Amino acid sequence: MSGTDGDEEVLAPEVEDFEGPAYSREMWRRPTTPQGRVSIGGSRAEQAAGQIARLAASAPAGERLGSKDDLRKICGFSVGTMNEAIKLAQARGVITSRPGPGGGIFACDPSPLSRMNGWFRAAAGDHAAFAEAVQIRDAIAPLLIEEALRRMTLTDQESLAERLWEVRRARNSGAVSDFVWACWELHAYLAGIGKGLLLDTLYLSIMDVGTSYLWAVLEATAPDVHLDGFAQVMEDLVDALERRDADAAIDALRRTDPSMILRSSTESGTG
Repeated sequence: MSGTDGDEEVLAPEVEDFEGPAYSREMWRRPTTPQGRVSIGGSRAEQAAGQIARLAASAPAGERLGSKDDLRKICGFSVGTMNEAIKLAQARGVITSRPGPGGGIFACDPSPLSRMNGWFRAAAGDHAAFAEAVQIRDAIAPLLIEEALRRMTLTDQESLAERLWEVRRARNSGAVSDFVWACWELHAYLAGIGKGLLLDTLYLSIMDVGTSYLWAVLEATAPDVHLDGFAQVMEDLVDALERRDADAAIDALRRTDPSMILRSSTESGTG
């Protein structure tokens, strides 16, 4: 621990590029975290590292961003948080640090993978990032459905039906955390049917953006929630998969929007 600037913080551990998503069971008061996707949001050090990444992305490679203290003042975090954030940003290849006169923090030209991971980490609570993620999801929906239908077995159909039952149960109970998690579990199973690791990772990372955005809105504003519209989309998706109707399944997948629960069925266009 380090007590700086009047607050006490636990330094974040070293973070790999791919880890459990920020949309985790802990976030929604559940016991374990699925593995393998990009972490979004997360600790204060992660948030600060995301800000540093955005600063670096807006500058030419090699340009000086400032000293550690300059960045701390810009981002508004404590010394301990910024030290950890700089370590994370350096490990991800978005900045480099040089000591001595004329030194400081400099922008790097990170690899495309590092840029993508940085984008996902900075996306939570960002409406523009959410809209962009939806566009990408819509573009890959036919690939995901085609692969799922090509490999789907009777056992898979039964497993999807079981997960849909959990969606219904959570909807009827009105427990928002259980409901959103049940929908996540259904989509995670669907993504895994096709056995394509890259497609699975990209799709579920995009789902992370949606669910993390939803969490940020719920936490900030505590709005009324409406579960029926989203629950109906889950019904339509599983029904289309059972009928092996690719067009209907793609349509349902593209209508999957966690933020639907912030709107009534009339506002969502599902009523």
